[in-house]
Amino acid sequence: MSFLALWGWVSVPAADPVATHPGTAYQNGAGGLRDTVAAMADQRLSEAGPGSLVVGVIRDDVKVVVGRGDSGRPDGGPPDGRTLFQIASLTKPFTGTILAELIRAGRVAPTDPLARHLPKPNHAPDFDGQPIRLRDLATHTAGLPNVPETPRFSWNRLEDPRNPYKPLTREEVASWLSNFSLPVPPGTRFRYSNVGMAVLGEALSTAAGTPYETLLKRVVTERFGLKDTTLRLSAEQRARKAVGHARGQVVPDWEAPAMQPSFGLYSTANDLLRWLRVNMGDCSAAAGNGSPCDPDVAATLTLAQSVQVDGRALRDPGALGQGAMALGWFVAWAGDGTPILWHSGSTGGFNAYIAFSRAHRWAAVALTNSDPDRVVADKVVGDIINHLESH
Repeated sequence: MSFLALWGWVSVPAADPVATHPGTAYQNGAGGLRDTVAAMADQRLSEAGPGSLVVGVIRDDVKVVVGRGDSGRPDGGPPDGRTLFQIASLTKPFTGTILAELIRAGRVAPTDPLARHLPKPNHAPDFDGQPIRLRDLATHTAGLPNVPETPRFSWNRLEDPRNPYKPLTREEVASWLSNFSLPVPPGTRFRYSNVGMAVLGEALSTAAGTPYETLLKRVVTERFGLKDTTLRLSAEQRARKAVGHARGQVVPDWEAPAMQPSFGLYSTANDLLRWLRVNMGDCSAAAGNGSPCDPDVAATLTLAQSVQVDGRALRDPGALGQGAMALGWFVAWAGDGTPILWHSGSTGGFNAYIAFSRAHRWAAVALTNSDPDRVVADKVVGDIINHLESH
């Protein structure tokens, strides 16, 4: 997670109402938008080190995807809209949308105690009788740390720093959770928690009686035709996957069997733009079947995007500051007060960023297999947003 671009958005003037009216083409057409995006990608690529950068933008009815650099794809293909990357914590809004779907369907409530939906005999901690709720997990306000500390897993004594989460099991996470003592009441302090989102995924699977991967397909990926957004790659997809880099060296993909609902997904720029278009209310173009969002789907998406926690109202907003949390989405504010929803993420060899504005009809994605410490995806999306929100 990075807040690199967040604060630049808060004070950006509202975009021109003509240029951002739904259905209005970008003022210079697709060519003008492509030139702008390409120039920004070229400028940031020089900071990235070995690897590639793929950037995609939707503005009104115009979509462009630009690829630069060397993806290292086994099939020899260029970095493009079909190149697969690990998207890390961009997985979290997908998990938040699954929560929204189960809420809409009446399977769970956002205020349900976590303990109600954990497989037995697992236990959920509380703070003086105040339980962790599902909403707390989706907004990083449950009081849980970023990662667990178990007998076999510790961030301070990793077996393999290049693939740190591989030895961590779901059973270890459940045991750790059962013995964890909350330091603060849930719902009062923002603390980004990878393990919290993983626990939420386990709870949703239990509530639905369905494995997380099946829920993901049913609620999001198969519903909206996201054929390259997956927890497990086929042989054909592996041939299109970028090779991760860190500090100038090739590094392996992270394997995290216990953390899949938090940062387990692979995807492409094409799929993520399709997903963002869905979140802007355009289900017909995303699904490719000519059907608009039906009322249930629209209700799920609206709920997933609704502000659940405002940093200004928390006892301790921490890094959330003046921002807010929806269900798995971070929320910032454009100059006219409308929401910008976003998320970023990194694994050992990848950096990814997505953001969109329903009000101003734009969406942006950046994916890199370059050094994630350089947060090039974060930076280029910040550049794009500042441009779109000021033109």
